[in-house]
Amino acid sequence: MQEAGVLVSELEEADLPFLLELWQIPEVMRYADELPWLRGWTKSDDPGAAWQRYQEQRAELGPEYTQLIVRLPDGTRIGESFMAPLPEGYTFGRWPKPDRVLAVMADIKLLPEYWGRGLGTEGMQQVVEWVFRHTGVELFVVPPHRHNPAAERVYEKAGFVRFTGMRSWHNHKIMELTRQSFEATHGP
Repeated sequence: MQEAGVLVSELEEADLPFLLELWQIPEVMRYADELPWLRGWTKSDDPGAAWQRYQEQRAELGPEYTQLIVRLPDGTRIGESFMAPLPEGYTFGRWPKPDRVLAVMADIKLLPEYWGRGLGTEGMQQVVEWVFRHTGVELFVVPPHRHNPAAERVYEKAGFVRFTGMRSWHNHKIMELTRQSFEATHGP
């Protein structure tokens, strides 16, 4: 069996300086957002305040609100993925969150020196596995930027399909993956 190229694990307090520095890298954030409206804290927060807010949000929202860190097998931090539950009535352009369906939105970001090696794809596949194994999520949503085809390919390889009801909204597309689709290929 081939050893994993990356691992994902839940955020620990010691990971916060890495995370806050990652969001300062222009290449990483070119097509992305730190999702402060879903996250509840930002790159401008000091690590102590960010950790406190993360703990509060996690206690309130449960495992559907989780910050994951992407690591190499030796523990080196190379990226992140954050997920948050979408509230009832939430819309993203023409995409409406289905009523009474537990859905999360997430993305993945890696340090630029790790791009183009398949690690983002492997990391996203592990994020998907984590979401469907550790939460009650029924619908997983990602918003790739329309000028970032590499991100769309990563999400496609992880099983997401594009929502075709809109071209893009604020330059972002919507891609979806249902629990049913995940379980059809990975088992319950």
